[in-house]
Amino acid sequence: MNLQPLPPSSIPSRRRLLAAACAAAGAALLRPAEVRAGTFPAKGRPIRLIVPFPAGGTSDLRARQVAERMGRDEGWTVVVENRAGASGMIGAGHVARAAADGYTLLLGTIGLLAINPHVFATQAYDVLRDLQPITQFSRSVTVLFAHRKLGVESLGDLEARVRAGVSLAYGSTGNGTIGHMVGETYKRRAELDIVHVPYKGTAPAVRDFVGYQVPLLYETPSAVWEHVKAGTAVPLAVSSALRMPQLPAVPTFSESGYTDLVFDTWQGLLTVRGVPADVLAALHREATQALADPEVVRSHEDQVNVVVAGTPGEFERVIRSETEKWGRIVRETGVQTG
Repeated sequence: MNLQPLPPSSIPSRRRLLAAACAAAGAALLRPAEVRAGTFPAKGRPIRLIVPFPAGGTSDLRARQVAERMGRDEGWTVVVENRAGASGMIGAGHVARAAADGYTLLLGTIGLLAINPHVFATQAYDVLRDLQPITQFSRSVTVLFAHRKLGVESLGDLEARVRAGVSLAYGSTGNGTIGHMVGETYKRRAELDIVHVPYKGTAPAVRDFVGYQVPLLYETPSAVWEHVKAGTAVPLAVSSALRMPQLPAVPTFSESGYTDLVFDTWQGLLTVRGVPADVLAALHREATQALADPEVVRSHEDQVNVVVAGTPGEFERVIRSETEKWGRIVRETGVQTG
């Protein structure tokens, strides 16, 4: 696991210390009293971590893992609050409108941060204007799963079934999500007519898939791992560049002939743009320490995720780069939901 620590502080000269102290004193006049007093978070005041998806899904569980550990040694209380709907935009909009004081955080995903801006004609916020990245959270891949009752074992089986006239549908965690985009890219490359069924998050999508209400599902391995082990979920292809060690017999889309279908999926932690620098530094410190907890790392690895902790600047560059890339893909696939 390649966790990226904060860069070591250099030792400043006396002149630099004096200049920094004067600048800090001036800036402090513009900050809330509790921040100036160095008491963030104020004693007894909880920090809210907004998860813009239903409770019980992968994002929710990961957020709760980290929230439980953030600032634990400092006496912090971080409370997870689920605000689901509109492909995550309800929760993100709530955070974007909050005060820039560090007390409202957002668990953001690749779909919410990098894909939605291109898929939805209007949004009530601008990701990098209104939201401040803190740290990336984790990386994983998307897998196309078939329910065992469908009776397909490979992409070839699936394609033959569809071309023979069988009507099929695939589920995703919502419009504009990574599962939706991988699904649309694959069916266009393969020239298949498969209906997309968007759900409001992981939990309802997995529930209907396991119940055979929808026979195909694009999801991260962690979301359905227990059903993979039980044989209910049959993995057909993975979106990574290489095969997964945990699923060595499952081919990539690339080696199956779809060479440009190589996509990661990721999550990260954000707050409101404009928080004081010392508050952002405190949030970053506690979040990365929580992500480095051996239990958190082991839990991610057990469910085919990789912990990724970096600086706010690094996470912002990831969001910008991924937003540009997904803009090109959305234009190519023509996906638009409103």
